[in-house]
Amino acid sequence: MSDSRDDKNDYTVFQKYCEKAIGQLSEECIQSFKETTDEGSRIVLLYQAATKIPITIIELNGKNFEVSQEQKTKGNSYFAKKDYANALKAYNEGIIKCPQNTDESRELLSILISNRSATYFELKEYKKVFNDIDYVLEIGNYPAHLKYKIWIRKAKCYDALQNERLSSEAYDEALKSLKFSKLDERSIETKINEIEKARDTKIEFATKNELVPVDEAEVFEGDNEYIAAHFKVKFQQDAYQGRYAIAEDNIEAGTIIVEENAHCAVVDTKHALTNCQYCFTAVEQLVACPTCSNVVFCSTICERLANKTFHKIECPIQASLYSSGASVNCFLALRIVSQKHFSYFNDKKNKLKDYLNDHCKKNIIKKKTYRYDDYDNVFFLCRNEANRKREELLHFSCMAIFLLRLLKFAKYFPFETVDETLKDDEVYFGSLLLRHLQLLQFNAHEVSELRNIDKSHEFEDLMTKYENAAIGAGLYPTLALFNHSCDPSIVRYNIKSKMVVRTIKPIKAGEIIYENYGPLYTSTQMEERQKILQNNYWFECLCTPCVERWPMYKEMKENELRIPCKTPRCPFVFLLEGDDDPYFTCEFCKSINCILPNLKGLMVLDEILPEAENLFKLGQLQAAMKKFISGLEILFKFTKPPHPEIIKVQQRIRSCMVHLGNKAFDYKTDLL
Repeated sequence: MSDSRDDKNDYTVFQKYCEKAIGQLSEECIQSFKETTDEGSRIVLLYQAATKIPITIIELNGKNFEVSQEQKTKGNSYFAKKDYANALKAYNEGIIKCPQNTDESRELLSILISNRSATYFELKEYKKVFNDIDYVLEIGNYPAHLKYKIWIRKAKCYDALQNERLSSEAYDEALKSLKFSKLDERSIETKINEIEKARDTKIEFATKNELVPVDEAEVFEGDNEYIAAHFKVKFQQDAYQGRYAIAEDNIEAGTIIVEENAHCAVVDTKHALTNCQYCFTAVEQLVACPTCSNVVFCSTICERLANKTFHKIECPIQASLYSSGASVNCFLALRIVSQKHFSYFNDKKNKLKDYLNDHCKKNIIKKKTYRYDDYDNVFFLCRNEANRKREELLHFSCMAIFLLRLLKFAKYFPFETVDETLKDDEVYFGSLLLRHLQLLQFNAHEVSELRNIDKSHEFEDLMTKYENAAIGAGLYPTLALFNHSCDPSIVRYNIKSKMVVRTIKPIKAGEIIYENYGPLYTSTQMEERQKILQNNYWFECLCTPCVERWPMYKEMKENELRIPCKTPRCPFVFLLEGDDDPYFTCEFCKSINCILPNLKGLMVLDEILPEAENLFKLGQLQAAMKKFISGLEILFKFTKPPHPEIIKVQQRIRSCMVHLGNKAFDYKTDLL
């Protein structure tokens, strides 16, 4: 439920559209809207006014043959100068811009990719050479007279990797391809001799190490009902908190408690050409969309999967959507629909139509398993509809109509559509879009990756040279059920678009498991946290740091320890400041407590934490994380938060965890 909205321009096309549409409404129409209780009627009431405002459909797909040729020439020039970084940039730009609708354009594309493979060969990145050669052969328009070159390049890569059998096969293909070359007989003979010599002479290549050490895989143990959640995590519901997560048994710090694929996820506009549109992988060796230059993919597999589902719908409207300034939540609202066929939602129409009425009192549809890919679980996520102002619903309804009109233009519907006319099926889809926009406000999460920053950043006295930055957003139906605390129980990170959630503290049986929607008590004043949460999520935070007014990190004192009462379930905490009496009487249960066992237990940290810090600095993150977690368990056993040492250890654990997730393609692990 973190705020996944894009930074917006001061006044976007999207905002202007909504305001102009609302400006078309009469007072009578606005009053009727305020009295309306169902989503479909809201769409019907506003549709005619909204369609009076034209939507600019940007039909240019960004493909340009001449630009691609220019980039090829530029890349070749950089290559000749051995400026391989700029050569790659030029070839990539050419690949993105190159049309794929004629033999001539596909030939240019294949040459650009082949030239890119030659660049990777010089950089000794042989896996990428193989990827590009496969890409070229899949396109199938590479000039026959040049094919011997890519087979020789492939053979040399196998030589570098000491694979004699595959190297020999590639040299054989090179010899076969020579008969199609435009070389004269003498040159062909020379080339044959070169190939045979290369085949017989095993050259020791200085290969670039592309292997990354793989940490021991951790096994996630899911629940039978909520399959994306740990079996010790259960979900309850009450009138005040809604649905929330609770620990059925003790859960250790560092445990993976949620591992969930996104119901849908979108790459934001800023990263549309740096991250795979389908799987979110950071892309250096991009694969282009055949029909637009607005997105990229990490492989031809992802490109095909995207174009079989959502991108075949979104491709003709992608430029219009990006240029509108719409938020990433709007992209998500559309993607929930575009990733599924019309019939998928149409089949649910009779079951869901009553629920689109705000006054419907039916219970949530209950199923045996709660799955990320079940639309019913998305449909019933919290919207806070009772608290939403009708003026805001006007704006949301205009947004939904904008998205509906784009779907009509993209030919999503299996029937003829006219922009000015609204059919019953379109009303239904408009009402779904309106519902999506409302629930995404409270349930969307960022999808992120690690990237380097120019200057070291200080966080709670710990210096870092990286940030975990948003590259898009996703909807995770299980994670959406977790409630907020300014002192969260978890850390989340992404592996591609999948969300992984781990505990950042030990959690006792019966305790609520909290996530965080934005502000942390350690770095943001309580009044500011309350303001942010009220404005964005419409609730007053009553978490422990807010109720007890915990100090921020910079206000804490190292010599102040909070010692818990030894009586089980007793809430009393004794504040130890310096050389106090080693005994204290609990103000609640009146038991006599001795603090000496606590102080003795904490002494172990003098050994554990330096070892953990050394492992961390060496980049041995899994080992460091285990050490830090053992230290954190000790801190929670003998003290209670808040304390600066707890925060620093948690931050180190958080750093270790997020390094298990997505990284920018050029990210260099530079922890300190």
